[in-house]
Amino acid sequence: MIFFNNQLMPSEDSAALFMVSNPIPFENFEDHQAGIFIRLHHLIAWSMEEGDDPVALMEEYLETVYSDSRTVEEIANFLLYHDKMQSALWALKENWSSLDNTVPDDSLMYGGMEKEDAVQMYVDTNLRRYLEVLSNFESA
Repeated sequence: MIFFNNQLMPSEDSAALFMVSNPIPFENFEDHQAGIFIRLHHLIAWSMEEGDDPVALMEEYLETVYSDSRTVEEIANFLLYHDKMQSALWALKENWSSLDNTVPDDSLMYGGMEKEDAVQMYVDTNLRRYLEVLSNFESA
């Protein structure tokens, strides 16, 4: 199942950053953050399989220098703790703190978006798109 919640992800950009695949809705920010970390791993691995250089993409979009290991784990760790990602995660954490818990769980799975649209957005997000959105992300 795709986890998308329009209270937590009020824009298409925040959905691109924070939408993850999980069998059940998350109950807290920490679990959601762990899901995002797993998603980063997948995006990095897929970009490598497609012949892209995730380090070059990261350096280009985030205007940063990366000289650590080229393993998926190390790149994902770097991205998770990058200033832009931490800023985005802070916005997500703030949204979690104001989440309306009276909303039914099934609406947490797709928010106000049609299921097909949420799934298509999730599938269409590659590392390049993810980094592009992250580089321009501004919390509301």
